[in-house]
Amino acid sequence: MIATIEKIEYGKEVIEFELLQEDRKTLSIEVLPTTKIKVKAPENRNKQDIIKKVQYKAKWITKQRQYFIDNYKEPDEKRYISGECFWYLGKQYRLKIIKSNTDSVKLKKGCLIVEYNLKTPAKLINKWYKDKALYAYKKELDKCFQKFIAYNIVKPSLKIRKLTKRWGSYNKNSNTITMNIEAIKANKDCIDYVIYHELCHCLYFSHNKQFYTLLESKCKEWNKLKNKLEKLVL
Repeated sequence: MIATIEKIEYGKEVIEFELLQEDRKTLSIEVLPTTKIKVKAPENRNKQDIIKKVQYKAKWITKQRQYFIDNYKEPDEKRYISGECFWYLGKQYRLKIIKSNTDSVKLKKGCLIVEYNLKTPAKLINKWYKDKALYAYKKELDKCFQKFIAYNIVKPSLKIRKLTKRWGSYNKNSNTITMNIEAIKANKDCIDYVIYHELCHCLYFSHNKQFYTLLESKCKEWNKLKNKLEKLVL
């Protein structure tokens, strides 16, 4: 893999981006919530061709950057103390920590109640999120896949991880969807959007016109849900 820092000009603005040339077939341009820009391209592709492609997408890049500047807020670091707020399925819950003889996590009357003994509250909450995410994602995948049965594709297996740059990904070689654990903090419509997005990759690997036509047919409000996810402070 070759990593370099490149620049283009758009009007009076200079756009700097990280270029990663690696073993892949397609070119992708990603604007992160931090407003950093990452471009991934095949390692054998001419660099000037890549820069021309980025230049062509400059208007979209500046629009995405401005969106994140206006809407994105860096999440505060959690201290896992009573009074903090935690998201689960689109709702906020106030944390209540109780020293106890048992280890447990439960939701009750708008509170996330953690009783701890042998494990720390942080470990208990993170395991609770993981368990909830695995159960919810499997259920939603089964539901969403019903709209893809007619395409005669094999239902992907499911993995969950804490991803830093995306809500989900699809691995064609292993036919696996990897979901971000953090998505469990969003509502089910947003979770379904991520799953529909990755299921569309079973048929179209790149984000081409056919991909978005298929996504639109399965999840009509995908763009609205995508924006809602990007605004969610995790």
